[in-house]
Amino acid sequence: EVAERLANEAVKPERQSQIVELGGVELLVPLTESKDIDTQRLAAHALANLSVNPRNQKIIAAGKGLDNLISLLSVKSPYVQGHASKALANIGVYRIIKRKIAAACGIGPLIRIADKAPTDVALEAIAALANLAVDDQNELDIVESGGLTPILYAAGSSDLDLQSQAARALRNLSVNPQNRKRFHQCVGAVSTLRKLANSTDTKVAEQATKALANI
Repeated sequence: EVAERLANEAVKPERQSQIVELGGVELLVPLTESKDIDTQRLAAHALANLSVNPRNQKIIAAGKGLDNLISLLSVKSPYVQGHASKALANIGVYRIIKRKIAAACGIGPLIRIADKAPTDVALEAIAALANLAVDDQNELDIVESGGLTPILYAAGSSDLDLQSQAARALRNLSVNPQNRKRFHQCVGAVSTLRKLANSTDTKVAEQATKALANI
Protein backbone atom coordinates (compact mmCIF):
# COMPACT_ATOMS: atom_id res chain seq x y z
CA GLU A 1 0.00 0.00 0.00
CA VAL A 2 2.80 2.43 0.87
CA ALA A 3 4.67 1.68 -2.37
CA GLU A 4 1.51 2.07 -4.44
CA ARG A 5 0.67 5.45 -2.91
CA LEU A 6 4.21 6.71 -3.37
CA ALA A 7 4.32 5.46 -6.98
CA ASN A 8 1.12 7.34 -7.74
CA GLU A 9 2.20 10.52 -5.97
CA ALA A 10 5.68 10.46 -7.50
CA VAL A 11 4.20 10.97 -10.97
CA LYS A 12 3.51 14.58 -9.95
CA PRO A 13 6.64 16.75 -10.40
CA GLU A 14 5.71 18.96 -7.46
CA ARG A 15 5.62 15.95 -5.14
CA GLN A 16 8.88 14.27 -6.19
CA SER A 17 11.24 16.39 -4.07
CA GLN A 18 8.82 16.43 -1.16
CA ILE A 19 8.54 12.63 -1.06
CA VAL A 20 12.32 12.27 -0.96
CA GLU A 21 12.73 14.99 1.66
CA LEU A 22 10.24 13.16 3.86
CA GLY A 23 12.18 9.89 3.65
CA GLY A 24 10.41 8.24 0.74
CA VAL A 25 13.56 6.65 -0.66
CA GLU A 26 14.40 5.12 2.72
CA LEU A 27 10.92 3.57 2.76
CA LEU A 28 11.04 2.30 -0.81
CA VAL A 29 14.50 0.76 -1.06
CA PRO A 30 13.79 -2.00 1.53
CA LEU A 31 10.53 -2.78 -0.29
CA THR A 32 12.50 -3.69 -3.41
CA GLU A 33 13.80 -6.66 -1.38
CA SER A 34 10.30 -7.99 -0.79
CA LYS A 35 9.55 -11.56 -1.88
CA ASP A 36 6.27 -10.29 -3.30
CA ILE A 37 6.63 -9.40 -6.99
CA ASP A 38 3.86 -6.81 -6.86
CA THR A 39 5.52 -5.01 -3.98
CA GLN A 40 8.80 -5.03 -5.89
CA ARG A 41 7.03 -3.67 -8.96
CA LEU A 42 5.40 -0.82 -7.07
CA ALA A 43 8.60 0.09 -5.23
CA ALA A 44 10.58 0.08 -8.50
CA HIS A 45 7.84 2.13 -10.17
CA ALA A 46 7.97 4.71 -7.39
CA LEU A 47 11.77 4.94 -7.55
CA ALA A 48 11.63 5.29 -11.34
CA ASN A 49 9.16 8.15 -11.01
CA LEU A 50 11.23 9.84 -8.29
CA SER A 51 14.40 9.48 -10.34
CA VAL A 52 13.04 11.80 -13.01
CA ASN A 53 13.90 14.70 -10.69
CA PRO A 54 17.67 15.44 -10.90
CA ARG A 55 17.73 16.38 -7.22
CA ASN A 56 16.66 12.88 -6.29
CA GLN A 57 19.03 10.88 -8.46
CA LYS A 58 22.10 10.87 -6.23
CA ILE A 59 19.94 10.15 -3.18
CA ILE A 60 18.44 7.08 -4.85
CA ALA A 61 21.90 5.88 -5.89
CA ALA A 62 23.24 6.18 -2.35
CA GLY A 63 23.16 3.36 0.20
CA LYS A 64 21.57 0.17 -1.12
CA GLY A 65 19.44 1.93 -3.72
CA LEU A 66 21.70 1.33 -6.69
CA ASP A 67 22.52 -2.29 -5.82
CA ASN A 68 18.86 -3.09 -5.21
CA LEU A 69 17.80 -1.61 -8.53
CA ILE A 70 20.41 -3.74 -10.29
CA SER A 71 19.13 -6.82 -8.45
CA LEU A 72 15.62 -6.05 -9.72
CA LEU A 73 16.88 -6.41 -13.30
CA SER A 74 17.04 -10.16 -12.69
CA VAL A 75 13.52 -10.48 -11.26
CA LYS A 76 11.38 -12.57 -13.59
CA SER A 77 8.86 -9.83 -14.23
CA PRO A 78 9.11 -7.51 -17.24
CA TYR A 79 7.29 -4.81 -15.27
CA VAL A 80 9.86 -4.90 -12.47
CA GLN A 81 12.71 -5.00 -14.98
CA GLY A 82 11.28 -2.07 -16.91
CA HIS A 83 10.87 0.19 -13.89
CA ALA A 84 14.32 -0.71 -12.56
CA SER A 85 15.87 -0.04 -15.96
CA LYS A 86 14.16 3.33 -16.17
CA ALA A 87 15.42 4.32 -12.72
CA LEU A 88 18.96 3.27 -13.66
CA ALA A 89 18.71 5.23 -16.92
CA ASN A 90 17.77 8.34 -14.97
CA ILE A 91 20.37 8.07 -12.22
CA GLY A 92 22.99 6.97 -14.74
CA VAL A 93 23.37 10.47 -16.14
CA TYR A 94 26.05 11.25 -13.54
CA ARG A 95 29.58 10.13 -14.38
CA ILE A 96 30.36 8.69 -10.96
CA ILE A 97 27.07 6.77 -10.92
CA LYS A 98 27.71 5.40 -14.43
CA ARG A 99 30.89 3.81 -13.12
CA LYS A 100 29.16 2.53 -9.99
CA ILE A 101 26.46 0.82 -12.06
CA ALA A 102 29.14 -0.87 -14.15
CA ALA A 103 31.17 -1.85 -11.07
CA ALA A 104 28.03 -3.39 -9.54
CA CYS A 105 27.62 -5.61 -12.64
CA GLY A 106 24.65 -3.69 -14.02
CA ILE A 107 25.67 -3.75 -17.68
CA GLY A 108 25.14 -7.48 -18.30
CA PRO A 109 21.54 -7.62 -17.02
CA LEU A 110 20.63 -4.51 -19.01
CA ILE A 111 21.98 -6.14 -22.17
CA ARG A 112 19.95 -9.30 -21.48
CA ILE A 113 16.80 -7.21 -21.05
CA ALA A 114 17.56 -5.31 -24.25
CA ASP A 115 17.87 -8.65 -26.03
CA LYS A 116 14.96 -10.63 -24.58
CA ALA A 117 12.33 -8.30 -23.08
CA PRO A 118 9.15 -6.91 -24.67
CA THR A 119 9.56 -3.70 -26.65
CA ASP A 120 8.55 -1.25 -23.91
CA VAL A 121 10.92 -2.88 -21.42
CA ALA A 122 13.80 -3.25 -23.88
CA LEU A 123 13.43 0.45 -24.60
CA GLU A 124 14.15 1.33 -20.96
CA ALA A 125 17.19 -0.96 -20.85
CA ILE A 126 18.60 0.49 -24.05
CA ALA A 127 18.02 4.02 -22.75
CA ALA A 128 20.03 3.05 -19.67
CA LEU A 129 22.82 1.58 -21.81
CA ALA A 130 22.86 4.72 -23.96
CA ASN A 131 23.39 6.85 -20.86
CA LEU A 132 26.01 4.52 -19.40
CA ALA A 133 27.91 4.57 -22.71
CA VAL A 134 28.80 8.24 -22.19
CA ASP A 135 31.86 7.01 -20.34
CA ASP A 136 35.02 5.72 -21.99
CA GLN A 137 35.27 2.46 -20.05
CA ASN A 138 31.54 1.73 -20.07
CA GLU A 139 31.45 2.28 -23.81
CA LEU A 140 34.03 -0.46 -24.27
CA ASP A 141 32.45 -2.74 -21.67
CA ILE A 142 28.99 -2.61 -23.25
CA VAL A 143 30.31 -3.69 -26.64
CA GLU A 144 32.70 -6.23 -25.11
CA SER A 145 29.76 -7.73 -23.19
CA GLY A 146 27.75 -8.28 -26.36
CA GLY A 147 25.56 -5.18 -26.24
CA LEU A 148 26.00 -4.16 -29.86
CA THR A 149 23.92 -6.96 -31.41
CA PRO A 150 20.65 -6.47 -29.45
CA ILE A 151 20.89 -2.70 -29.84
CA LEU A 152 21.32 -3.05 -33.61
CA TYR A 153 18.35 -5.40 -33.68
CA ALA A 154 16.27 -2.84 -31.75
CA ALA A 155 17.34 -0.17 -34.23
CA GLY A 156 15.45 -2.09 -36.90
CA SER A 157 12.23 -2.07 -34.91
CA SER A 158 9.07 -0.47 -36.27
CA ASP A 159 8.59 1.13 -32.84
CA LEU A 160 9.92 4.65 -33.24
CA ASP A 161 10.66 5.17 -29.54
CA LEU A 162 12.73 2.00 -29.38
CA GLN A 163 14.43 2.88 -32.64
CA SER A 164 15.27 6.34 -31.30
CA GLN A 165 16.88 5.01 -28.11
CA ALA A 166 18.80 2.41 -30.10
CA ALA A 167 20.11 5.07 -32.50
CA ARG A 168 21.23 7.18 -29.53
CA ALA A 169 22.98 4.18 -27.97
CA LEU A 170 24.73 3.34 -31.24
CA ARG A 171 25.97 6.89 -31.58
CA ASN A 172 27.38 6.80 -28.03
CA LEU A 173 28.98 3.39 -28.59
CA SER A 174 30.71 4.46 -31.81
CA VAL A 175 33.05 7.03 -30.28
CA ASN A 176 35.87 4.77 -29.10
CA PRO A 177 38.25 3.64 -31.89
CA GLN A 178 38.20 0.05 -30.58
CA ASN A 179 34.41 -0.05 -30.90
CA ARG A 180 34.51 1.33 -34.42
CA LYS A 181 36.22 -1.87 -35.52
CA ARG A 182 33.45 -3.89 -33.87
CA PHE A 183 30.82 -2.01 -35.86
CA HIS A 184 32.51 -2.98 -39.12
CA GLN A 185 32.91 -6.58 -37.94
CA CYS A 186 29.24 -6.88 -36.91
CA VAL A 187 27.13 -8.12 -39.81
CA GLY A 188 24.51 -5.56 -40.81
CA ALA A 189 25.73 -2.78 -38.54
CA VAL A 190 26.72 -0.32 -41.25
CA SER A 191 23.64 -1.02 -43.39
CA THR A 192 21.39 -0.56 -40.34
CA LEU A 193 22.98 2.81 -39.58
CA ARG A 194 22.62 3.90 -43.20
CA LYS A 195 18.96 3.00 -43.13
CA LEU A 196 18.47 4.95 -39.90
CA ALA A 197 20.32 7.92 -41.37
CA ASN A 198 17.56 8.13 -44.00
CA SER A 199 14.80 8.04 -41.40
CA THR A 200 12.05 10.63 -41.62
CA ASP A 201 12.50 11.14 -37.87
CA THR A 202 15.12 13.87 -37.56
CA LYS A 203 16.46 12.69 -34.17
CA VAL A 204 16.96 9.13 -35.39
CA ALA A 205 18.58 10.34 -38.60
CA GLU A 206 20.88 12.72 -36.73
CA GLN A 207 22.10 10.08 -34.27
CA ALA A 208 22.70 7.53 -37.02
CA THR A 209 24.52 10.05 -39.19
CA LYS A 210 26.85 10.90 -36.30
CA ALA A 211 27.47 7.20 -35.64
CA LEU A 212 28.35 6.67 -39.30
CA ALA A 213 30.72 9.64 -39.20
CA ASN A 214 32.38 8.12 -36.12
CA ILE A 215 32.98 4.70 -37.64
